[in-house]
Amino acid sequence: MAARLGKNTMDEFDDLNNEEMAWSKLRDAKSHKRVLFARAVGLEDVVLGNLTMQCLKLNFDGIFGFLPQNKIDNYEFKGLHSFLGKTFEFVVEELIIEEGKRTGKFVANRIEALRILANRFWNTAQTDQIYEAFIRGIDPYNLYLLVEGVAVRVNRTEVDYSLYDDLREIFSIGDSIEVKIITLEKPDDVNTEGFIEVSARILNKDPWDNIGNYKERSFYMGKLVRIRPDLGMFVELESGLTALCNFPAGTHGKKFEKGEELEVKIRTINEDERRISGLIVLPRNRIGASNKTFRNSVLRRGASRG
Repeated sequence: MAARLGKNTMDEFDDLNNEEMAWSKLRDAKSHKRVLFARAVGLEDVVLGNLTMQCLKLNFDGIFGFLPQNKIDNYEFKGLHSFLGKTFEFVVEELIIEEGKRTGKFVANRIEALRILANRFWNTAQTDQIYEAFIRGIDPYNLYLLVEGVAVRVNRTEVDYSLYDDLREIFSIGDSIEVKIITLEKPDDVNTEGFIEVSARILNKDPWDNIGNYKERSFYMGKLVRIRPDLGMFVELESGLTALCNFPAGTHGKKFEKGEELEVKIRTINEDERRISGLIVLPRNRIGASNKTFRNSVLRRGASRG
């Protein structure tokens, strides 16, 4: 009999075994309140008890379950679409199985999983440890993260050495980012919630390590990354260093675009204050560009060589 089974039949048998194994893991996790991880593969309205609720549909090793919106986080989200494709921690709140079936569906609770992870974090965390943080919120100046269930706000100055006008243009809710713990105060009788500070920037190479490659009164290419009418134009050089430049003279009405490549003349380098000041050099300001006599002489020399 076994010799006559086709490949499709054997695959189905193997898949069923995998599902049964996954179902066993879910039952065990529910009994012992273990934290599991699953990927969000869909977004559905599901009837749970007397309520119809929007849920993330999770796939745990071939077993599908639902993570209700009110069990995702205590943080208020505007929508759940950005979570599709992301991986979530959860504990099993309920197992649903039809009579005669070997496997079924599960209802997940992420808030409880975050509480368990946070307790575990406070027991083991130390400064200088590196964690993968979940981005639960963003505004132009801050990322709001969960580090193993512990909430922390990170200002853009600790996100990267690059200058970002608006973090919402770089990151999305549900993304992950690696951070390093720089301050840690564990919960006690006075500070019952504990306190951490983290940095993503500290994990990146400091562009000021490359300052020796640049000289004052020299010219370099850079990319316009930020415009501040009250300060000037911020131009990022090849190494990631940023020079603050005045608006070029005679450019009233000219529209500069972020990402535009510009030539910069470095005026001063202040290593103590980590500041570079520069001048934007426009094509018409380059040597000979606006000098008719100079241009004609170049043309004559070119013609005489022909």
